[in-house]
Amino acid sequence: MIICSCTMITSQDIHEAVSALRTKDPFVVLTPGLIYRTLGKRPVCGNCMPLVAKLMVGYDEEGPSSAASFPHRSPFDDTPPAD
Repeated sequence: MIICSCTMITSQDIHEAVSALRTKDPFVVLTPGLIYRTLGKRPVCGNCMPLVAKLMVGYDEEGPSSAASFPHRSPFDDTPPAD
């Protein structure tokens, strides 16, 4: 799912950046700005920042199996997935 249409950042890009940062330094303080720098990009309008932060935190807290890692589910959807 495209998260930032200005710079064409996808949810997968964010997940890979978080994973790379955590692999390099498990205690690094993650910020949207650090995610952008890791991806070699800069925010343009900033409208995506809340979503970038939510995905970043969701991935960091729950790992690759988090709700944020499934592009077909909204990261704002709090309903549990059907088993």
